[in-house]
Amino acid sequence: MKILIFGAGESARRFIRLNPAAGKIEIVGIVDNDPARWGEKFEEHYTIGSPECIRSTDWEKIAVTPVFFGDIEKQLMTEYGIAKSQIIRSSDLIVPGSANLGSIRVSCDVDACYDANDLVPDHVIPSNRLEAFYFGSGHRVVSKWWHYFEVYHMFFQKFVGSDVRILEIGVCQGGSLQMWKDYLGDKATVVGIDIDARCKGYEEEGIHICIGSQADREFLLKVSEQWGPFDIVLDDGSHEMEHQILTFETLFPLLNENGVFICEDCHSSYSSRYSGGYKKKDTFIEYSKNFVDFVNSQFIDWDKMQELPFYASYVKACHYYDSMVVVEKKHRGHSFFTERDR
Repeated sequence: MKILIFGAGESARRFIRLNPAAGKIEIVGIVDNDPARWGEKFEEHYTIGSPECIRSTDWEKIAVTPVFFGDIEKQLMTEYGIAKSQIIRSSDLIVPGSANLGSIRVSCDVDACYDANDLVPDHVIPSNRLEAFYFGSGHRVVSKWWHYFEVYHMFFQKFVGSDVRILEIGVCQGGSLQMWKDYLGDKATVVGIDIDARCKGYEEEGIHICIGSQADREFLLKVSEQWGPFDIVLDDGSHEMEHQILTFETLFPLLNENGVFICEDCHSSYSSRYSGGYKKKDTFIEYSKNFVDFVNSQFIDWDKMQELPFYASYVKACHYYDSMVVVEKKHRGHSFFTERDR
């Protein structure tokens, strides 16, 4: 597959260095909108060109950095007349055998490189109803990493068919709210939060949308009072460190017993774009490492135990997955130990 990369930033650099797909394709060029970058060497083997190189280069598809995909896709279609089907995100290039697909299986050569969009729906094999919904048709856009569905199913299946209440922060185009409704059943109450007032238009029977910011503690409390208490809170909002921490500290204590809190897209903790960085203080990942102490709080010296938040004894377990932190809520009580010889 002959690929022209549009965007000579960090995403392109990481794609070339880390994505196994880069070794399976022919990168025929790299272009960028910044004239100051034209002629610059990139990753030793490439020279950055202007977008006009698109007209003279032999390519099959143009791979665009995910961060600016919408703007660049529009530019390519309007200025260069390129078909939408020929424009992909660089992250859509996949070697299935080297990718984290969670519980999803594929019926193809797992060592070959594909545009992931070409695998759907004929070559993907869902293992649960969430994956089946995602790869199906007739719903609004759902934007999720493929391996997330295995984790969702693992922690949410116990709620299926019950009068569960779920809150998702970040509505986007409303597709995931439809997915929760389909998966959890007719008794479920599905609530979304977004700062974009247009998202209110995605409401339907069983789906309620509140407009406001997750950075506003009073707003979060109001939503919980109106629609909670929730059994599931899923933070897929701004991905900003302060917002993620405030959201957890506000809503986790209000979760029902046996509830689940998920903060996803936690790779933002390592990105300067979201005020993150490796081992940087006050990222959500660094903050969440305190949860290990919460789980073991009964063994901490009494004077130090008083420094823990009041909800520490309600952190039953904390699970880490690729870009996800899952926290289960249940009051643990005091661990019991005995010896038996019979």
